[in-house]
Amino acid sequence: GRRTSWERRSCRCALMEGLPQLQALQALQGAGGGMANPAVEFRAGKCKYQGTTVRPDPRKGLVRVQTSSEDQLMHLTWTSRVNGVVEDDRIIFPGEASFSYVEQARNNPKNSRVYLLKFVGSSERLFFWMQDPDATKDEDVIKRVNARLNAEEDPSAGGLAGLGGMDQQQLLAMLTGGAAGGEA
Repeated sequence: GRRTSWERRSCRCALMEGLPQLQALQALQGAGGGMANPAVEFRAGKCKYQGTTVRPDPRKGLVRVQTSSEDQLMHLTWTSRVNGVVEDDRIIFPGEASFSYVEQARNNPKNSRVYLLKFVGSSERLFFWMQDPDATKDEDVIKRVNARLNAEEDPSAGGLAGLGGMDQQQLLAMLTGGAAGGEA
């Protein structure tokens, strides 16, 4: 049926109040959803930390760092390339981890390409060994993974510019209509 002028104004106000939330969701989709922010991925096996020694798991794997379209959070996953099963799935917040070369592996005759994902403020460490035969790609992989882990703009992917420079607190405030931010 027909709506009264009061009902039309009420509906328009509700739409206007929801506009910032809609814009924030659209920014998130542009920044991390689907193909707008492609994954950084590389072939790598996992390593097990046993005492003071790092031992390689011989299975073929794929490490992927990508913002999930389901929860809009950054995930680091390890997937078996043999059966396609995702065995490890870690949510990582910007600045929470770094990816680096393990210098102690440099003179290892079996595998000198061991890398460490180290979490800030934690003793948690994940070791990986590169499985791509082309070692010249390793430095680029490190840069791209760290750029993604620190929410920096990845020149090859277009970065997180879709959020308009908003930090997590500003985005939360926009999504909750200004109710976020620690006010009591």
